[in-house]
Amino acid sequence: MHRDRIGRLILAVVVLLTFVAFADGLRRMSIASADRIWIETWRTFAYVVFAGLFAILAWKPRTSPGVWELVLGHKTAVVLFGLWLGSHFPGVSLAVRIDLLLVVLISAAWVMCRGWLSWSSAMTIQPNAGHSTDLQPNLDPRRRRASEPANRPSLP
Repeated sequence: MHRDRIGRLILAVVVLLTFVAFADGLRRMSIASADRIWIETWRTFAYVVFAGLFAILAWKPRTSPGVWELVLGHKTAVVLFGLWLGSHFPGVSLAVRIDLLLVVLISAAWVMCRGWLSWSSAMTIQPNAGHSTDLQPNLDPRRRRASEPANRPSLP
């Protein structure tokens, strides 16, 4: 199997695992006390956001600049904070193990999919140069947008 496919498969598994966490979050919401319902709801809906971010990475791993760093930074921060807390709070030990596994899986997918290339792809001229969806400013004065003044130089 090609490395890129393996990396995308890892991310697909992470998406599925995140939806399992979402389902557990729904269960937690249904039994949460009044003082916990807001935090359980917030955490449960965050699983959907992370599943979406992981799905974006699985779909376009080299054209999603910043997404790799956001998810790895978040998961790493959670692991480090959990390690700092220790096992003095309920659920911390399990959460640290789960998020550490996610850091390992996401890092492996980053290597397999060459996720670092997402930043270089953000700086290349796209085939539809001159349209509002460009990732880089149009440097050709003949292809300026009508809303751009002709005497103002394009940004590099």
